Amino acid sequence: MVAFFKKYVKMYFVIINNKRKVHIYIMKHRVLALLTLLMTFGFVFNYSVKVEAAAKSKPKLNKTKLVLEIGTEERLEILNRTSDDKDVATTDTTDDADAEIDTSIKWTTSNSKVVTVDEAGTLTPVAVGTANITAKADGKKYTCKVMVMDYTGMSVEQKEVISYALQFVGNPYRYGGISLTKGADCSGFTYSVYKKFGYKLTHNAYQQMTEVKKVKMKNIKPGDLIFYGSSKSSCSHVALYIGNGKVVHASTVTTGIVISDYKYRKYCGVGRVLEEETYTTDEENAEENPNGSEDTAPVTSYATSK
Repeated sequence: MVAFFKKYVKMYFVIINNKRKVHIYIMKHRVLALLTLLMTFGFVFNYSVKVEAAAKSKPKLNKTKLVLEIGTEERLEILNRTSDDKDVATTDTTDDADAEIDTSIKWTTSNSKVVTVDEAGTLTPVAVGTANITAKADGKKYTCKVMVMDYTGMSVEQKEVISYALQFVGNPYRYGGISLTKGADCSGFTYSVYKKFGYKLTHNAYQQMTEVKKVKMKNIKPGDLIFYGSSKSSCSHVALYIGNGKVVHASTVTTGIVISDYKYRKYCGVGRVLEEETYTTDEENAEENPNGSEDTAPVTSYATSK
């Protein structure tokens, strides 16, 4: 009996001792795992900071997408270039001030009938349309997509809608989509653009044609919708008219949201969404009323009225 008791006590202390060893083993490995985790986190954080810093210092155009209005100018430049990469020349500008031009950058335009670019990277819009401006430097190319618009004669509401819609040119097409950034189809594009301004359209081209005020093509205005199809009953596409014979629309998976000629395919109807048009007469009366008066107040007319 005594021998059995001694044997039992011995086994008990062996078990306790083993448990302590296991506990110590686990604690050691927990500490090791924690240290490894901290080191990994530190490495990843340090790497991400370096990548972010490199991205910030990487040469790039100051703008990669631009909407230019007729009568204005814009200058592009490559940011984050070192002084060693530049070949600077000083020229006289039209205002008799000296300007520095980096002659090592070669600027070109894909369509000089839409926008031109000089050796300083200054863009001058010529006609409504789209073009790509390319800068070549240090063996690399940098591209800016330019959309030229003419807002002459447009109401405040028309300009707001069109300016907003043009921001999304180049974004993807997605069947059934309504996201102006992640992807939209044709009716999803017009639905989301007008939703921004408080208008509720159905996400369907044919249904949208039945919801808007019918307009004859000869009376079309910027902001109106053009519907496409072999007939009204088979309407399958819709686009937003931006003036000067152009439309912006979510076209296909291949092209995404683009600007096209309004006659790019057979249209079957035109409709108006905007319910009011506000025209400012400030510029027209500026010479007659240099100090300002009530005559320069906005004039509002309703598109639904005759």
